[in-house]
Amino acid sequence: MARLTDRDRELILADYHTGEFSQRELSKKHNVSVGTISKLTKEEMVQNEHIMNAQVTVLRAEKELPSEQMNAIMNAAQEKLRHTALINDNATLLSKKIKTMAEQIDTPNDLKTLADANDRLAITLKVADRHAPKIDITQQQAIQSTTPTTIQYIEDVQTRD
Repeated sequence: MARLTDRDRELILADYHTGEFSQRELSKKHNVSVGTISKLTKEEMVQNEHIMNAQVTVLRAEKELPSEQMNAIMNAAQEKLRHTALINDNATLLSKKIKTMAEQIDTPNDLKTLADANDRLAITLKVADRHAPKIDITQQQAIQSTTPTTIQYIEDVQTRD
């Protein structure tokens, strides 16, 4: 059997990442052994199953909905994508500005303002929830004794960047 080319590997992994094929099915589709598929996918995780499912939903909707509705949906999706890109671009700029400012200031009020800005940025980028989980008073007291200060939080963020 001939060695797999880089292109063959890419095609096999692309199919694997959809989450729609078993190793045996990939083996048959690409005319390689199950062992070869197993070696290729050993360290891999399915990554694009959600995208594939979304695409199936869109294709199904195109067949079921009138063209006016599909056009409206596609236009709204494009607009949402444009807004999301703008928010992410601004968030990147804000993140850089927060880092720069955190290195230059050391007054508690200014640091608190930066921490709040960073928190809002995390919410915007959906890396933090908008609402904290509800906890009772006894848990809150236990947490307060181990909760880092705003200054510790800013220093931790700086060391990660």
